[in-house]
Order: sequence, then structure tokens, then C-alpha cells
Amino acid sequence: MEEKKLRVVVIGTGNVAGVAIRCLKGRKNMELVGVWGHKETAPQHIGMDSGLLDLDEPNGIIITGDEEEIFALKPDCAVMAINIRNPMAMAKVNGEWYKKFLSRGINVVSPSVPDLIWPKGAFDQAYVEEIRKAAEEGNASIFINGQEPGYAENQAMLLATCSNTIKTLTIREMYNYSTAPVRDEMAPSYGFDEDPEYQCALENPDTQIYIWGLTIKNIANNLGYEIEGFKTSFEKSVATEPIPVGWGTIEPGKVAAVWVRTCGIVEGREAIVIEHINRMSQDIAPDWPYTDRVGQISVRIEGDPNLQADMNVSLPEQPEELSYEGYVFTAMRIVNAIPHVCAGKPGILTIHDFPMTLPDNAFRSEATHIEHKICKAK
Repeated sequence: MEEKKLRVVVIGTGNVAGVAIRCLKGRKNMELVGVWGHKETAPQHIGMDSGLLDLDEPNGIIITGDEEEIFALKPDCAVMAINIRNPMAMAKVNGEWYKKFLSRGINVVSPSVPDLIWPKGAFDQAYVEEIRKAAEEGNASIFINGQEPGYAENQAMLLATCSNTIKTLTIREMYNYSTAPVRDEMAPSYGFDEDPEYQCALENPDTQIYIWGLTIKNIANNLGYEIEGFKTSFEKSVATEPIPVGWGTIEPGKVAAVWVRTCGIVEGREAIVIEHINRMSQDIAPDWPYTDRVGQISVRIEGDPNLQADMNVSLPEQPEELSYEGYVFTAMRIVNAIPHVCAGKPGILTIHDFPMTLPDNAFRSEATHIEHKICKAK
């Protein structure tokens, strides 16, 4: 007897949403039944076949701008993938959607809202309680995860199982974002392609702590410690010559590299550190930490013993695919979790509530390169 497939809807029509829609195709345990798009911010997508967001292959699921049509489909799970760059606004908008779905008995997965990655230590406990109550009301579950915050803390804690003592644990992301296709996704957050005087979101210490502080607190908690405080820093470096990027050209004098550093204090020292060293060209800021790979998440433990584990995104022979494969990485952290979330206990779930979220029917394709439309390299 064929197992009943889980019915899945996707909320949003941006990059993560488009990738999730593509990657739901061919799964044995779930199927896409609906997609919602925003009538005001993405009117061009309303009435469009959702398969065309990332491929030239229609899938028969037409994008609607009516949320009641989505609820009427009675999905088992919703993939929340609305693209909002401001993290505070993102939490508010997503929170309203979360409550609507959960109170109706519809499970939710989402790559957003740091407070829900580890609810026990969340900065906004009132927000967490609202989501928890909606989940209890509908007897449904919600799981928040992604690349970082998300996967990176798993990698850090796995490496820590090999430690005796730790002086400093550092998670470092080094990405070359030159293939990112949309300026508005890069400039507000990182300040890329802006004058050095421009104050981007991540220059605000509160924003850094909101995004990465909970990951730091969670790692400390798992090691049996509490964070005594945070330290943050933000450095920038400008282009010295024109740099071709996904949306055009970054001219000399504009910001082309940033080094974002958020530290958690334990025993009076910088014990847990999350760094983002992101460039728009490999030769910018040569005195900063560097990798010859265009996308890398590295976990480094200085202690007894000294350890380092590097995870590279994209293949060396396909560096132009970094931005796209980063979106796939993020989307799969939640799409692969859908069966576990639907079978899980009601409430806010974390990585500690179920086993590894392995992909269903993973060997259905031999492809190592997708003829995608999202982040199409120029």
C-alpha cells in the first residue's frame, strides 16, 4: 500500500521559496499543493506557474495571492520563505503567519527568526509564548533552522565532542557574494556597494546579538555554561577598482568586504565567537582571514586538542554557483525536516527533538549542476 504523501505549501516566491518548490519535486513522502505570493511586493508572480520560479518546467501549481486559498488546501505543513531583510520586521511578519497556520493545526518549517531556534534562551520570551500557545491550540509543531544560524551550531557541537578543554570556539563564515543577483539583499544588511559612512543593519550591535547571540547561548548551554555578556565589532573594506557583481558593478571607494564579529563571554574571556568575513571579490582585504574557496563555514576549536573542520559550499570547478547552492543548503535544512516536524510533539521543536534530517529519495537524480533561473550566473 502506497504511503500517503504529506501535503506541503510554500509561502513566498523569493530565492529560498523557489528552491524549496523545485526540491519538493520527486519526493516520495511529500508533495507541493500550493504556493502563496505577495500581491504588492511580487505582483508579477500572482497567477504564474510556481515551477517557473527556478526552472523552465511548469509544475501545475499556480501561485495565489489569497491566503484563504492556502488554508483551504488543508496542508500538513507550510514552508515559510518570505524574503524580508530586516530581522526584526521578519520576526513580526513571520510570527503572524506562524500563528495562523499553527492555530489551524498546520505544521510550519522556516529558516527565519533566531528566537525560535532555541526558545529556552530566547531574548523575546513573550514572542516565543505567543507562538507556543498557537501551536498548543492547533496541536501542531514548528521548526526553525537554516544555514547559520542553524547548521553551523550543529557542526560546532559535533566537533566539540572531540574536545577535552576549550579556550575558544569560533564559527567563521567566509563567502564571496559576488554572484548575488539582487543589490537590495546585500546593501541593507552588509553595506555592500554603499559609501563607507553608510550604516548597515549589521553595524548595530543589537542586530548582531539578536541574529547570532542565541546560537552562542545555545552552544554555551550545551557545554554547561551561561554567557556572561557579548562583544561585537564590524569592519569594512572598500573596492580599489571596479568589481563586476551579480547586479552590476561595485565602483572604487564603495564597500566590498565586511568582517562581522559577535563574541560570547565565558569565564571572563571571548569563548564562543561567530564571524562573517564576506567579500565581493577574492582579492579585497588581503590581510583578513582568507580561504581560496568562495564559500566556507569553518569551526575552529583552540584548546586540548586543537581542532578545525571546514565545510565548503559549491565545488571548486563551479565557484559561480555559490549563491544558488547556498540557498539550496538553507532550504534543505527545513524541507528535509518536514516529515519529522509533522510527526513530532506539538510546540516549538529544535534539532534536539528528532534524528538527523536526511533527504527522502536522495538518489533519484545524478545531477551535480541544475539549469536553474534563481541566481543565474552572468
